[in-house]
Parts: sequence; C-alpha cells; structure tokens
Amino acid sequence: MQQIKRGSKGDLVKLVQLMLHEKGYDSGTADGIFGTKTESAVKSYQRAKGLSADGIVGTNTYAKLFTDCLLKRGSRGELVKALQTRLNEQGYGAGTADGIFGSNTEQAVKALQSASGIATDGKVGKNTWTALLEGKAAGIPASAHFKLSEFKCKDGTAVPAKYYANCQRLMNLLEEIRAACGNRAITVTSGYRTESYNKKVDGAKQSQHLYAAAADIKVSGKSASEVYKLCDRLVGSRGGVGKYSTFTHVDVRGHKARW
Repeated sequence: MQQIKRGSKGDLVKLVQLMLHEKGYDSGTADGIFGTKTESAVKSYQRAKGLSADGIVGTNTYAKLFTDCLLKRGSRGELVKALQTRLNEQGYGAGTADGIFGSNTEQAVKALQSASGIATDGKVGKNTWTALLEGKAAGIPASAHFKLSEFKCKDGTAVPAKYYANCQRLMNLLEEIRAACGNRAITVTSGYRTESYNKKVDGAKQSQHLYAAAADIKVSGKSASEVYKLCDRLVGSRGGVGKYSTFTHVDVRGHKARW
C-alpha cells in the first residue's frame, strides 16, 4: 500500500480522512489533501493505538484503520459511499453510491472477496480493504498513467470484469502512445460503451468500444492529425486507428484497420 504523509494528495488520502472521521478524529474536510489537520488527526490516532506517532500512514496505521473501520450490511455514511464508488470503478456493480450498505453492495463485496481469494463474508475489514485499494483482484487493469475508472461508459457504467483483459491491452497501448508523444498527458474522451449508449451515439454495431477494447483520445499539445500519424505507425497490425477532427480512435482488435 502506498505510504501517504503531509503533502500527499488523491483518493487514498480522502479515504483515510473519511476513516479517521468515522473513528472520531477531526481530519478536516475530506478533500484528498494531506495537510496539517489530517497529520494531527493521524498522530492522535496513532498514539491512541500504541503506534509510533509520526503522522505518516504506512503499513501499521493502515492495518489498524482497516480493522477499525469494518463495514457491513446496514452500515451507512460517507465511508460506505466511498466504498461503493471504488467497487463500481473496479467493475463490481455495487449500484448507486448512496452511502447505504445494502444487498447490492454486499454482493459486490463478496464478488471482490471471491476474486481476491479471501473469505466471502460480505464484510469489509482489513483484508477486503487491502484487496480493494491495491486493485489486484481478478486482474484489475492498471498502468502507470491510467486507471480503470477513466474507461467507464459515459452513462456511468463501469467496465465489466469480463472485458478486463481487453482494457489492460488498451492501457498498455496507450502507455506506448504516451511515451512516443514525449510523455504528454492523454485524455480518454470515450472508452467502454454499453449497447444502449453505443446506439445513442450512433456507434458501429460491432464497435470495439462495446468490448472495452477501444478509446477515443486527445494528447496534450498534439493535433488529432499528428496523433493519427503517430498511432498509424505505432499500432501497426495490432488494431484500428481512426482519424477525426478533434480526437483519434485507437483499439486493440488484433488486426489492422484504418479510417
């Protein structure tokens, strides 16, 4: 698990802030920014748990927090909402992130637990929090600069687990494209599509977007024409490349296609 401390930012910081608040420690607004108030709350929690009060959230502090912040059916609140959001991002279908731990959330937790090889009791404790946050269950796609949630359908539907392998290959290709563009940031404007959303946007009937095998992208500081030319060479016979006025389509269909 990534160590976080004063100056750290991101979703993991926000989750720790919510956990501290859940246990009665004032970490300030759960804004994902590890500032002085969060550091003070971490130190207070560490002292109360007999840990070294260094204000750094590492292995031992995570273990205590994950054990203390047990969630199960009937639990409610912002921490439950964060759990549901994370489950949905990883394709486990927890339903609406409403902060209520009901049957859908319980089934999603059990699916995560089964994929992670841990006891399927539907409760979120130390081992389940760890599996969820490390993102290693069921081969969840991940790369240096892309995360699974960037590829969810525009209607909010997460990438289904059955398409994870496709999405991982797509992420790997995008990392190649990013490197070839001088490590310029890539924005995914369209990734996975449900059949209904694909129909809504007049997508091809057999669009690679339906299988989480395609992405429409923009590269910072590069025109769509420049990106197309680069991708045409780089992708080769591994997939499709489409040229549009404001973005470039790339996919990993397994054979060459150009338009």
